[in-house]
Amino acid sequence: MIKPTSKFRPELADLDSKEILNELGAGLSLIDNNLRIKWMNTSYEKWFGSLESNFKRPCYETFQKRHEACPNCPAIKALRDGKIHKIIKTAVTNNKIRKCFLLTVTPIKDKNGQVIQLLELIQDITQSRKKERKSKQLISKFKRICKCLIGANNRLKLNIIALKKSNKYTDKLNNILKKKFKTKTSELEFAKQEIQDIYQINKTLSNSMDLKRALNLIVRLSRKITGANAACLKLIKPSNNNALFTAASVGLSQNYLLNTPEKIGEGVSGIAAATQRPIVITDISNDPRVKYLNLTQGEGIYSMISVPVLFNQEMLGVIDVYFKYPKKVMKDEMVLLKTFATQAALAIEETKLYENVHLSYFNTIHALVLAMEARDPYTKCHSERVTQYSLRIAKSLELNQKELEILTFASKVHDVGKIAISDTVLNKPGKLTAAERALVELHPVKGAEMLMPLSFLSKGIPCVRHHHERYDGNGYPDGIEKERIPILARIVACADAYDAMTSDRPYRFRKLTLDEAIKELELNSGKQFDPQVVNVFIKILKES
Repeated sequence: MIKPTSKFRPELADLDSKEILNELGAGLSLIDNNLRIKWMNTSYEKWFGSLESNFKRPCYETFQKRHEACPNCPAIKALRDGKIHKIIKTAVTNNKIRKCFLLTVTPIKDKNGQVIQLLELIQDITQSRKKERKSKQLISKFKRICKCLIGANNRLKLNIIALKKSNKYTDKLNNILKKKFKTKTSELEFAKQEIQDIYQINKTLSNSMDLKRALNLIVRLSRKITGANAACLKLIKPSNNNALFTAASVGLSQNYLLNTPEKIGEGVSGIAAATQRPIVITDISNDPRVKYLNLTQGEGIYSMISVPVLFNQEMLGVIDVYFKYPKKVMKDEMVLLKTFATQAALAIEETKLYENVHLSYFNTIHALVLAMEARDPYTKCHSERVTQYSLRIAKSLELNQKELEILTFASKVHDVGKIAISDTVLNKPGKLTAAERALVELHPVKGAEMLMPLSFLSKGIPCVRHHHERYDGNGYPDGIEKERIPILARIVACADAYDAMTSDRPYRFRKLTLDEAIKELELNSGKQFDPQVVNVFIKILKES
């Protein structure tokens, strides 16, 4: 137990262990209304000196070696308005290294709402700031390259103008040069279009890593670069190597797609997949390889091309493009389509890998949440129940399928930030101290930070961060109100509170009955909870 001395604030005396604060991985200090340091954890001491040397010294003198308060001091702001404030500051640590810190000041209030002390959290963000600077340098370099390309393009235009003037001297030379110019322009335009199309799919891959979106982009670009009327991407089913299924299409009817199944070795697509060679058919009515001639002609198709999609010599599927006119395929067009098929294979494999990695990361986090809940009989299966309640509310509010999917992921890990908080605080039977409550109120922020690597869950991270905000603006961590709180966060907040009320908890004599919980929801509608969400949820509970 931490005993109160002149070096420690009494408010921290009833914490079970200093390890809770020392293992945060960030500096933590307690300062009074005069900005004097009363206590600090080991991380703070490591950076700025021991508690003995800094006790009752102003925080600005310890942190930045100043003789007066820093400009825009977040501590002074927190003392004035009683809200959480943040600022980014640089400071030199004890080992003479300049670092960049994110400083978060949280006010600690007495029962009358007066700020009596401040909890100061400092996080080392030096590396992330370096990455930002490096990114800016790369952007600047890219802009310079673009400027050079624009200059080169302008010089090319000037050369073309000069060439046209010189062509006036002779009709014969003029005709020859025009033909050469048209040919070169066509080749340049074709090459430019090829680069743009391949760049576009790679850009989409790197930006979204969404497999369905990538597949749809592949068929759209396949039709665009060939001037086709329709396109289709058929992949091999993992469970059946002999079957092809339509992964994405454009310009083809649903009836045609459902009634033209093919296997490897049969039909145009199947033969292209089996031989791993492109097939060009200029007239489908005279080619026995066309399996569903009547249905194909019913789509108005006259010619078609089928190109294998290979990745490291492994057959993934085929790209089919269809024309409603006799198509004579040029050599350059075939090279472009084969190159595009190679890029499409790379996009498909890398997107699958990206999704698998991120899903594994999410499953790991979800498993940690379930393990954390399993340790505590009071919160066992809490996240699963909150997820079910939240989805029922969202469906009643007629949220779209994408929002329901995001809500499913976010609600399952809404309390993942509690992993960073000691069980002695989370399961404390009595009332929490101000310092303990400040620690608990950090868990939505910690949870959001843990989910940052998951790009597919980027729209769900605000739900995790704000599920403890209140409709009246008195929640945490940001104190936002009403519609400024994301709708998914408002839904989870209501579902989370209901499950807590109707479950056994160490800090409560007994759990509430259904009627008692509904009454609490009604009493706090418009205060803690969104009235619309409460009305929908109560209706669901009464109908169950």
